[in-house]
Amino acid sequence: MVCRRGVEDKLLKELTVKWSVNLLRIPREGIQVGDIFVAQKRILNQWDRLSNLYKPKLVLPEPDKQSVVDMDKTESQHYAAAAGFEALQGFLQGLGVPPLPLRATISAARQTTVSLSFSVGGVTRTALLPGEIKREMERRAKGSCWGTVDPKRRYMVAQAVWTATSLQIKLEGGRQVVGELSARLTGVAGASGKLNVTHDLSGTIKYHRDDPIAFGIQVTGVQFRDGVPLLKDAPDLSPMQVRHDVGQEGAPTEEQETDEHYGLLIGAKDGSPFVTLR
Repeated sequence: MVCRRGVEDKLLKELTVKWSVNLLRIPREGIQVGDIFVAQKRILNQWDRLSNLYKPKLVLPEPDKQSVVDMDKTESQHYAAAAGFEALQGFLQGLGVPPLPLRATISAARQTTVSLSFSVGGVTRTALLPGEIKREMERRAKGSCWGTVDPKRRYMVAQAVWTATSLQIKLEGGRQVVGELSARLTGVAGASGKLNVTHDLSGTIKYHRDDPIAFGIQVTGVQFRDGVPLLKDAPDLSPMQVRHDVGQEGAPTEEQETDEHYGLLIGAKDGSPFVTLR
């Protein structure tokens, strides 16, 4: 089962259409403005950090941090459990829910008639204007030591990193099923020391951690002139294409990660906004 990204979904429209955020299939720590990624099909390889590719090190201006408070009030539309949990599995892993018990719980959830909606909280956008990064790269062009680059691949610089500290899931369905599923989803998260989890009788589950995780990035492409890397004038506003809809059903297994068609979560016909990062 696939769940298409439509204009009726306010949350995904805000992120992928308004802001052109590339959503990470599994959010994680350790991503910064100025990180360099190499795009290869559906995968973004975290290649290096911009500061490391110049001698002496390139120092970027201090990025601007902005709380995106409107995002806390924006909720997705309702999705069937089979599609909704496929989208949220990576986010829950990124928050710190152990993957094996989580996978078993989600597998059971897909067999129910439960539907869900979700929202993210504590959202912060840390960013530099592409022009600021471009100016520093041009000033330090003579000190560039990027080494050998593959002209067939796309190199991009993260000019904005989106982080969050919480995820809220609202379940709807039969009271008993919703209650049991809420308890299981709360229980598997309890094994993580970083994560606080609560649920109530209405089927609302709240996951919160103090340390933010990056769940999306905005990128600007790099172009090479006579071997010198320069940032393009404007950010790349088209989300990374990850997977075409081939009509496959069910959740992919870990063994399928090398499959070109792996990773469709919530996406339009021409690809998903979710990217795999390694």
